[in-house]
Amino acid sequence: MGSMRQRGKVLEAVGMVMLEEGRVLDKREYQQMETRTPVRTGIVLNHFGSWSRTLGILENTLPDVWAEIKLKENPPPPKPVPPKEPKPAPKAAVKPAIKPAVKKD
Repeated sequence: MGSMRQRGKVLEAVGMVMLEEGRVLDKREYQQMETRTPVRTGIVLNHFGSWSRTLGILENTLPDVWAEIKLKENPPPPKPVPPKEPKPAPKAAVKPAIKPAVKKD
């Protein structure tokens, strides 16, 4: 286990990577993107012992970062859009009265 300052920096780095990805990463996913991470998986495990412990400490130590990760992972449902009122049907044009062809006297 490393010093508290080093552990804090490692935890922040792991949290920022997950925040950029928009979800909680498992150990295998984090290892696969190791070229884009500031801290290697082995170093994280040296400081925290296991990946699940790392996630638990991240959740308790940096709750604001954890909440942002969870919010990106499960966005709230969009607000329902109220249905538009249907346009009134056009009224039929009034037909002119038909004049009789024969005049009545």
